[in-house]
Amino acid sequence: MRSINITLESECYDLNLTFKPSFVSSTYKQIEKNVWKKFDSPMFRGLTIRQEKRNILIKGLVSIDRERIEDFVFAETGLWHAPFEYDIHKVSKKFRWVLEEFSYLYSGVRIPVSLFEQDKIFIAVCLSKRTDYEVFVRSWMEKILEKYGNNVLDIVYASKEDLLKIGTSYQIFDLIDTLKSATIFHKSLENLPTYVKEHLHYRERIENPFRFLSTEIPPQIARMVLISKVKGIGPKTADSYLLNTSFHTDIAPVDTHLRNVIMRLQLFGENLKTPQSNLCSKYVCRKYVSRKLKIPLCPMSNSCIRVKILELGELAGWFQTLIYLFGREYCRKNKPQCDTCPLKKDCNYFSST
Repeated sequence: MRSINITLESECYDLNLTFKPSFVSSTYKQIEKNVWKKFDSPMFRGLTIRQEKRNILIKGLVSIDRERIEDFVFAETGLWHAPFEYDIHKVSKKFRWVLEEFSYLYSGVRIPVSLFEQDKIFIAVCLSKRTDYEVFVRSWMEKILEKYGNNVLDIVYASKEDLLKIGTSYQIFDLIDTLKSATIFHKSLENLPTYVKEHLHYRERIENPFRFLSTEIPPQIARMVLISKVKGIGPKTADSYLLNTSFHTDIAPVDTHLRNVIMRLQLFGENLKTPQSNLCSKYVCRKYVSRKLKIPLCPMSNSCIRVKILELGELAGWFQTLIYLFGREYCRKNKPQCDTCPLKKDCNYFSST
């Protein structure tokens, strides 16, 4: 293993706000306010990321090729991308005001990307369905990583007793079938549209299906494959996985927080719909993607929340992340904190209650 001791100077960056909403944080434990320690594995030992004002300090042992260490550090911290705040002026006025509000509240948020642990991120994303990520998923992941380390896919062989030691929620038991189908999706491509199969011409040489989906095919194709061929994966989980394992920030998972905030602020009107698996598995959301990949445009493209958010381009994933933070703090599904909300003066929901 190689010892690393790296200091990066950051601008407009907050480690805690960046990590807390990211599935990359499921491979870490927060040990102090501005310090995150990666769970030990054959690839990492004693690795910590610390923020001291503008300096980001990364120390520990890694078994990564020397030429990839810098890639890992920038990807994992989210510092691979310049501050998203710098591009707010490029978006249309209907978005700009709310982006300015959210970026003021949660300044310094970036999008971390996992370069080497896509399988772990996939597990964390699958566990997050209909539950609290920060309360439950990170706790479950800590137990999984302590037991399986780098061999997390071995959980598919776990006994019922071993699974119960992780937790009793249905997400843990559903995970097994999802993982099994995820590792063999490329061996059975029936029911996939021909125009999707054409993008999978490397399928005979897939050694790591998770890395393949993240890095070797267009994210729109990977999304369709995940939804079509992997049991238990819908639009939100597919988008969450790809946002955290690829360098495509023009992806926006439509979760509960996003739906609540968009509908309560009435950013796009009242009759918007959420992404539907039966459509997302066959169509793409944007016209230019349809032309580029020669895949039909979704018939719901004029009324889907995801399509509206994708108008933000590379800011879409960042916008969704800011909304997640805002939704947890203020715009909760149950008992929203309207009285203290800084956006209440612009909120239709607040004015009607």
